[in-house]
Amino acid sequence: MGNACSENGQSGNTKGKKPLANKGTFVDYKVVILGDSAVGKTSVALRFVDNKFSDAHIVTLGATFQQPKIQLKSGQTVKLNLWDTTGEEKFRSMLPMYYKSAKGAILIYDIGSKKSFESVGYWIEELSEHVKAENVVLFLVGNKKDLPAEDRQIQTETAAELAKEHNMLFLEVSAKTGENINELFLTLAEELAKRFKQ
Repeated sequence: MGNACSENGQSGNTKGKKPLANKGTFVDYKVVILGDSAVGKTSVALRFVDNKFSDAHIVTLGATFQQPKIQLKSGQTVKLNLWDTTGEEKFRSMLPMYYKSAKGAILIYDIGSKKSFESVGYWIEELSEHVKAENVVLFLVGNKKDLPAEDRQIQTETAAELAKEHNMLFLEVSAKTGENINELFLTLAEELAKRFKQ
């Protein structure tokens, strides 16, 4: 679908780091990453932007900000203003400030945690109070696809049905192995460019 590139023009998720082919104009979109604590929001973002992973639980206080660039099949370059928000309940009151003007939202749950999946409804409702559904691309993402089958609590079909019900894109990924991480962000960038042509 294209080459994922970091802010400095280097590939963010490939071993042979190649420079961004098109250094011309680009469009940018604000994207928020939402979900309960410990589902792997920061890990997903870091795997894409820096191709790094740590087993340590990284607690996000408020939000962290990154700006990966992605070259689409069309040759257009998209910059994602990526806000990785906290899932900690004690910090949730500050999250609405990050929703403002967001054009994309990645809602992440842990496929090994029924509780985190049940919270998806909360995050959809929370976002809808601040952003109109027609003004945002929603992407439901099941992280930790690398878990053994016996540890999986949420089946792919169950999550896909929920995504369909709420008109969300859907994908299962693994921040640990990198599986489907590029596809997630490339698909999101393509959808943003298609829906919000600039």
